[in-house]
Amino acid sequence: MLESMRNQAQSWIAKVILGGVALSFVLWGVGDYFSSSGGQAVAELDGTPISNSEFYLAYERQMNNYRSLLGKQFSKKAVEALGLKQQTIQTIINRHLIQSEAQDMGLVAPKDVLLATVRSDPAFQSAGNFDTQRYQVLTRNMGFRTPTDYEASLRMDLIANAIQQALLQSATVSDAEVRASYAREYEQRELEALVVEPSAMRKNIKISDTQARDYFAAHENAYRSPLRLSMNVVIIDPQKLAGDIAIDDADIEAAYAENKDRYLQAETRRARHILIKLSENADAAANKAAHAKIEKILKQLKSGASFAKLAKRFSDDKVTAKNGGDLGYLPRGATVPAFDSALFSLSKGELSDVIQTQFGLHILKLEDIKAEHLKPLAEVRDALRKQLALNKADEEAYRLSQDLDDALGREDNLKAAADSINLKIKHFDSISIAEARAYPIFSNGGFRSSVFTKQPGDTIDVNEQGKGRFVAIEVLARDAPANLPFEKVTQQVYDDALQAAARTKAKTLAEQLLTQASSSKLSVLGQQHGLPLYLSKPVRSNGSGDRNADWLTREGLQAAFDLPEDAVVGHVLNVAKGFAIIKVKHILKADADLFDKQKKAIRSRLLKADGAVRFARWMADARSHHEIQIHDKVLERF
Repeated sequence: MLESMRNQAQSWIAKVILGGVALSFVLWGVGDYFSSSGGQAVAELDGTPISNSEFYLAYERQMNNYRSLLGKQFSKKAVEALGLKQQTIQTIINRHLIQSEAQDMGLVAPKDVLLATVRSDPAFQSAGNFDTQRYQVLTRNMGFRTPTDYEASLRMDLIANAIQQALLQSATVSDAEVRASYAREYEQRELEALVVEPSAMRKNIKISDTQARDYFAAHENAYRSPLRLSMNVVIIDPQKLAGDIAIDDADIEAAYAENKDRYLQAETRRARHILIKLSENADAAANKAAHAKIEKILKQLKSGASFAKLAKRFSDDKVTAKNGGDLGYLPRGATVPAFDSALFSLSKGELSDVIQTQFGLHILKLEDIKAEHLKPLAEVRDALRKQLALNKADEEAYRLSQDLDDALGREDNLKAAADSINLKIKHFDSISIAEARAYPIFSNGGFRSSVFTKQPGDTIDVNEQGKGRFVAIEVLARDAPANLPFEKVTQQVYDDALQAAARTKAKTLAEQLLTQASSSKLSVLGQQHGLPLYLSKPVRSNGSGDRNADWLTREGLQAAFDLPEDAVVGHVLNVAKGFAIIKVKHILKADADLFDKQKKAIRSRLLKADGAVRFARWMADARSHHEIQIHDKVLERF
């Protein structure tokens, strides 16, 4: 295969490499490459050093990707815990390896293809045309010193993508494999389960003081006081600032004049209706009966009968019937077209003819009309005053946040910074994360969690929380969690010991029943022990078909789909309600008539999977022919 690639390098490369660049290294994490030289080596490939400057550029770019993705949830420490340094150095090594293999195969990315790729990238275009200045700025923002460095990286992407595409396209899948995959994926099974619930075992269990103390001794690390923080907090809230801001009447009048369109009220009409329900697909008999009923009502109304009384008695709209069919005031377009048209064609006090909509048959009576009008200033003055005050408060809050940020640069603590610009401090003395939930500034879970990772002496940031509110927090002290004495958690220990004993008893019973399940019906065993029997709808191996069966765990499905009909899963399964014994009640083969609709997608998926395996093997083989050294101590410095 690779010999064929060498022979056709000049012909196929230009066609393949114009595909998506991002696909190139999904499997092996082969991503950003920065050509650089000098500096201390973080790794070596066949004795050739990979410099710290190359690693630094790649590592920082990956870190910036996480910053953009996670926003305020970003934590460098958490990202590093994912092994980003090792991922980055392996990425660079893989790219060097592919470059070496490509050179050995004589693969190149022609200059015209490279330029076409750059110029066709929407990121580098303005108004649909390539923008040189935008290109220079964006490539620099991406971490490349010059556009030439970016083009060197892109050239490597194109070559590597061509190699991967060739390997992916070399994959083959037989018709038998496609059909077998369809049969597995679309087969359905009806399952039944006997569930032993620990909650049902609790009533017959008593926990002695000795048992509770023994349980506590074995689990004492589970009974710890929560982490508590003492902190100073500055809250800049425009909602509170607005209360102290005076707004002149002249400002209110000017705002009213500028926004009169907002206060223009469209015509509205108050009506009553009587509904006789009639389905759109009703048969002739139902149609005739509904029309006869409403015509009789209309005749009574025309004879002077009370609309409200007849609505209460006959209308199928039970919500409005109790109010005599009163619909309140409705603007144009608030109801379905036929109803709306009739409503806005009536005169005050007039009855409509029978109106038919998708809901059934209606009779309308127009009670009142409110003509289009402008809300007077007196009616909206208070709302305008509050809005203008809040607008000014938003500006004031932003200004104060900037002043506080500047003050934090001058002072060594939050209180001194706040005092210097006359902001109040709120002090929290030894508060836990659970207790913090009660305060609006800690309502966001991500922000709350980030606060409780802070240490005394950490940098104090001014954080925007939305709706114009800013918060700055300084942690003064951390009270670390500590083991609690038995006397302080006695009730919790008794409850936990009881729950543990109930789970043990439930699991033991489930395991005993499992030994009988192959020779006895689950329904019989359930009756003997007073246990619920659950039946599933036909489900596929991915769980689709019965989303409400909470005892159908992924593990249970996998086990059940490996068994023949009438077989029992060979082990007790831990499910949400307790411990389950699952049996395959019935197997429904995949619908052969649907195969033609699915075979193309299945073949495509199998080809991608096979191609991915081929690429992984090729990459592993390439690595095995090269000497790779990573200097972990150098990596630790970054």
